[in-house]
Amino acid sequence: MNEIKGIIPAVITPFEDKGGVNYGEFSNLLFFLLKAGVHGVFISGNAGEFYALSTEEKISLIKTARKAVGGVIPIIFGSGCATTADTAALTRRAEAEGADMITVITPYLIKPSEDELFEHFASVLQATRLPVLLYNNPAVTSVPVSAKLAERLTRFDNLAGIKDSSGDFALTLDFIQTGKGRFSVLAGRDSLILSTLIHGGSGAVSSVASACPELAATIYREFSAGHIDAALEAQVKLASIRRQFSLGTFPSVIKEILSLRGFHAGAPRLPVKPLSPESRSILADLLKKLGFL
Repeated sequence: MNEIKGIIPAVITPFEDKGGVNYGEFSNLLFFLLKAGVHGVFISGNAGEFYALSTEEKISLIKTARKAVGGVIPIIFGSGCATTADTAALTRRAEAEGADMITVITPYLIKPSEDELFEHFASVLQATRLPVLLYNNPAVTSVPVSAKLAERLTRFDNLAGIKDSSGDFALTLDFIQTGKGRFSVLAGRDSLILSTLIHGGSGAVSSVASACPELAATIYREFSAGHIDAALEAQVKLASIRRQFSLGTFPSVIKEILSLRGFHAGAPRLPVKPLSPESRSILADLLKKLGFL
């Protein structure tokens, strides 16, 4: 099994005022995350606005991440596209450019059957020697990954695990039971990090951890030390931030938190817009209460 564990921030993509990717600030953000004690970085995911990035921008993110944190923590790259051919091609390119692991979200805009989805993932797993993490986010793609499908894919040695963002904890438990000794299960919902760890999961790929990595890293550290009360305290605080996602369209809240903390995150790419002044004020008040401002 290609083991992956710990806290993996789903990193935002900072943009300049004119709209280009701010690679210098991206490096600064990666250094910040590393210092906070995370165990890897997930780039070109939903939080990173992968849908709004060109292929060359995605590849440049890998190159920038390699210079910043390469060889220190794993660089996990989201290569998911709407078609199998495009996903496999981007996966091969990412491997050539130095990514350490691949994350593949289910296709979107279409609704493949489970057999078609198996062939999709199988093609990607066979297109690379890198470990591959499945990404289950049916609320976004309308295409779920079942525990049965994950089990079928264990025939491929480079299946590393699954990021479960379904919010269905019964399904998460099914993944954990199915994956024992065969693949890792990572929480994809920020509010379920500690619950996933308690029930045998390996960690989390967390959006909030991109902006407040200290809290997410504390959950994992305190849990690993057997300090469940301290881990729960950090989880409650992190969940209070996660609840503010309703203030704007994802990932505008994450970008605003980073801006409030002194980073030049930039506005999301349209059609996603920055938070309103009123929402920004609500978010700032919470961050002050939690001690981040």
